[in-house]
Amino acid sequence: MFLVKLAFKNLTRHRKRTLITAAVIALAVVIYLMTDSLLIGMVDKSFENVIDFESGHIQIVNQNYWEEREDLPLKNLIRPDRELLTFLQKVDGLKGLTPVLTFSATLNNGIEEIPVVAQGIDPQSYSQVLRAGEYLVEGEFLTGNKSTAVMGKTLAKLMDLKTGDYITLVIKSKEGTFNTIDVQISGLVDSPNPSINENIVFVPLEIARQALNVRGMVSQIIIRVEDRIRAVETARLLSDDLQEAGSSLRAFSWRKSAEYIVALNKAERVETQMILGIILLIAAIGIINFVVLAALERMEEIGMMKALGLKQWEIVIVFVMEAVGVSLIGGIIGCLVGGAVVAYLVFYGVDIFSLGGEDAISSMGIPVLGRIYGGFNPGSFIFVFSYSVIVSLLVSIFPARWAARKDPVKAIYHR
Repeated sequence: MFLVKLAFKNLTRHRKRTLITAAVIALAVVIYLMTDSLLIGMVDKSFENVIDFESGHIQIVNQNYWEEREDLPLKNLIRPDRELLTFLQKVDGLKGLTPVLTFSATLNNGIEEIPVVAQGIDPQSYSQVLRAGEYLVEGEFLTGNKSTAVMGKTLAKLMDLKTGDYITLVIKSKEGTFNTIDVQISGLVDSPNPSINENIVFVPLEIARQALNVRGMVSQIIIRVEDRIRAVETARLLSDDLQEAGSSLRAFSWRKSAEYIVALNKAERVETQMILGIILLIAAIGIINFVVLAALERMEEIGMMKALGLKQWEIVIVFVMEAVGVSLIGGIIGCLVGGAVVAYLVFYGVDIFSLGGEDAISSMGIPVLGRIYGGFNPGSFIFVFSYSVIVSLLVSIFPARWAARKDPVKAIYHR
């Protein structure tokens, strides 16, 4: 208890130095907690956007199509007949399903052209599964089999198009022959998913089928269920059932479609840990400086304590406790301030443009636009607090031993 009191007294003796060192540790804690919260929120929002605008919770596709899906092939398509739809209606927690025919096209506005991804959709069932129609900013969404199209506002601006304009989609049919789809733009969407805004053109499913000569066929059936976590297990069970039935179809969960986000999340986690390591390295240097300066200033005191019988390890413990005390102060302040910052991010969020703008975020492969809200992870608070204390404890041992090993007589005379 005497050693604890002595360490506490020494901390209060040089308050300015104690607070400066604690502030460095607190800053490291705040930066880590803020970065971690934003990363959690960004990844969660990315998953939501993939589910809401691209993959739904589950995709039913031909297993051979899945392996080549990035090429948007018109082979290995599936036929959503009554037997298959009846089977899928039994999916646990089903909220809706919709057929989608995805194909590559060249968008021509009469002057210039650009490659795009086109999707033939059934407007009625599509709105029960995917949410692009909810972000209509001009005109109206697709209705029936009219020769109309809906595209992202960013794509329309790039091609100098507006609602009511006519466009031509140049495509290749299943046989490899060129064909065109002439449609009028009925609406523009501006969604939180940059891929929808920049790349996609929606047309009625039947018009796409006729132009591609794939009557009755689709690329995939997209399913929405009640819970995205359970959807992963549901997809696995559904895929097993299809395989047991001898079908070439398989079910893939949203996590399969978002594998690149999972990989990106892992990479960003490593980057976050590296940032934490660098900041805490600076804090560790501050702790070493704190202990060394304290030892130099109290050299006579150290010599006197040793002369009065205080053991070397007891002096080491005093200095280590001082370093740990500073890190505890810094950690507590950091967690309190960091908690306030995280609370702000959770409730108010931050605009994506303040993190580098739409182009910067899109170039990172993150399917998010608009406002990002932070996530709250209690484990991060425990981890960073413990980490800062342990690092401070470890780095303080060497300078503390250096001070404690001084000869009492030389220490008293400050030699």
